[in-house]
Order: sequence, then C-alpha cells, then structure tokens
Amino acid sequence: MHQSLRNLGDETRLSPWRQRPALRPRPAQTAIWARRDHANPIGLLAARYPATCRLVGRSSFTPAARRFLQSHPPERPINHRFGDEFPRFLRSLGDLACIEYVADVAQLEMLRHKAERVPSAPPAITPIVSRLPGETLKRFHVLLHRSVCLVQSRFPIVTTWENYRTNGAGGVVERWVGEAAIVARPFLRVEVRRLPSGGYAFLRALSEGQTVGAAAATANDVSADFDFVAALELIEGAKVITGIHR
Repeated sequence: MHQSLRNLGDETRLSPWRQRPALRPRPAQTAIWARRDHANPIGLLAARYPATCRLVGRSSFTPAARRFLQSHPPERPINHRFGDEFPRFLRSLGDLACIEYVADVAQLEMLRHKAERVPSAPPAITPIVSRLPGETLKRFHVLLHRSVCLVQSRFPIVTTWENYRTNGAGGVVERWVGEAAIVARPFLRVEVRRLPSGGYAFLRALSEGQTVGAAAATANDVSADFDFVAALELIEGAKVITGIHR
C-alpha cells in the first residue's frame, strides 16, 4: 500500500500515505462561485476537493489539477459542475491501489458537491417506515430523497474524508477496511453517513425501485452481517425517506 502514484508525470510523485504539510484551500462557499469568472481554476478545484488536496499534498495536487485542466478546460463562466470529472480523471492515471484510493476519496467529495446542487424536496416528517409491520413493509417501495448519493470503496474513504476535511494534517486510519456512505441533503446541510455491512447494497436496491423485502434479500446475499432493522433506522435517522407506496 505504500506505493506512489507515479502516473502524474515527471513533475511529482503523489504519495497519499506520506505526511505532508496541510493545504489550506479557500472554502467552497458561494462567494467563490460568485467570482468564478475571474477565479483560478486550480484554486476552485482545490476548494471542491479539500480532503483530497490535503491527503496528497499541495506539491502533488497542483500538477494533477493542471493536467486535468488541460484535458477538461473549464467553460466560461465556470459553472457549478466544474470538476465533476476529476475523480474519473484520477482513475485514468493508472490501476495502482493508491490511485484508486485517492480517486475514491475524491468521488465522495464530488458527491457531496452534487448533493448541494439538487433542488430541495421535503422529507417525510414522521417515521412512516417503522410504523408498518415487518411483513407488510417488505411489500412496499420506499422513495428516497432526490439528493441521495451512494458511494462504496474497498478503502476507508469515510474515515479518510473525516480526517482530512478540516485544516488539520489528518489522523491515523486505525482500521484499514472498506467503507461505504450515503450522502444526502434532506435539509440545508449535506450530510455523510457511514453505512453498515450490506447497507450500500440495500440502499442501492431501494433506489433502483426494488421493494423493501427484495432490497433486504439483495443485501443479505451480499453480506451475512446485514442488519435489516439497523438499516431502516439509519435511513429514517438520515431523514431521506420522502414517501412509501406499493
């Protein structure tokens, strides 16, 4: 795992596991986008991907961003979709595990930004799912909030994002295991929640229109540790249910 991303060219070697000074890009706030016509695209990209930027360090992120801009020149004025292709670009640099790891962290950050752009839709106020008997519930379809995005990785991307999203230098990842997350903005703020075992498969199946029972069966096929009750509690707690129907 202690390999470098060698595919970024001769300018740099991107080593996400080597501790580097923390990068402090400008926060991705509305003010930045209000000045987007005159903004530095590399600075905007760093503001969109702050955890990725801090994870790999300034000396690695900047040349990678420069190469991205060469192949994906931004439109003028720069719109809110600028940088959406950055995780895919990172994956194109090679098939080393460290490249995949960094790209997966970037994917999580991209989905957070995507959720911010989704038009508002009020979630269900009451816990309508838990009110239904289990066997009855399994025959229903659950509608998820339109901002819901799902991401899964064989790396601890949620822990990494939590460690590097602030201006700190990051912390130690104590358990190097795969993680999945649900990203959503049911109210004003985008929230990221770590999913339990089988949770990604369950929510993915629900989002694809499967009944609750079929989605639970899909999750059980993926993970013997899937906890149906815990999964329901998670999505109710996240306030991402907007309706339920047969």
